[in-house]
Amino acid sequence: MTMPVVQSRARRAQRPALAALVIVASGLAAERAEAERIWQFQLTPMVQAGSVEGVTELGLLGRDLSIDPGDMLDPLRAGGVLEFEARHRSRLGFRLRYTVQDADGRGGGGVVVDYDQNIGEAVVTYRLGRIGPGAASDRDRLEVFGGVRHWDVDVQEAAPGSLRRSADWSDAIVGLRWQRRLRPGLSLLLEGDIGGLGGSDHSWSATGGVVFDRWQRASVYVMYRALGVDYEEGQRGTAGYFRHDTVSHGLLAGVGIRF
Repeated sequence: MTMPVVQSRARRAQRPALAALVIVASGLAAERAEAERIWQFQLTPMVQAGSVEGVTELGLLGRDLSIDPGDMLDPLRAGGVLEFEARHRSRLGFRLRYTVQDADGRGGGGVVVDYDQNIGEAVVTYRLGRIGPGAASDRDRLEVFGGVRHWDVDVQEAAPGSLRRSADWSDAIVGLRWQRRLRPGLSLLLEGDIGGLGGSDHSWSATGGVVFDRWQRASVYVMYRALGVDYEEGQRGTAGYFRHDTVSHGLLAGVGIRF
């Protein structure tokens, strides 16, 4: 009768070890499955406190355009960015970004300007390998990208005659994105591109900020972005002339959700 009792005690003693082994094996399997995923996705909504400065000419009038962050934050207006990113394990991927800026500002002579600018971007991305030799290079991620940026701009001056002009056009863009891990859970992110060979004379974008990514499925972004464009259509001095030479810039803050 002694032997069955000893065997029973031995089996009870093995149960915690078996449970711990199952937990460890499950964790390793989950990590392996995560590493072997073909695609990884991230959706990042961001709010924007932005400004718009430059020159907009409608027909026969040429006026400076000025919109401050307070205009963007008016409860009836909007300023924000929605970004969707997909990464393939081959290092290829794509990114879609939509920016909304809708505000009232001031033109030259104090004329009120109703300003609506929507920008859509679609780019193909490729993440390069290590930048240099050594373990320190693992802290850097360098990405090249290229694609299209589409502009849709509507400007109206609340002046006698109420001049209004709308235009939309697309530009080809190429750029770089660099991310440096400063410490666990904190990274520096820089991104820039130039645009042309499309509707505008030239366009450009520059972004910089920090990323807090201490969580497995989420990251917090605090960025500053500037976006410039010089677009012109029609003949100067005629009613159909439109020029939009502006720089939009401001703070961005949002949360990226990975899945």
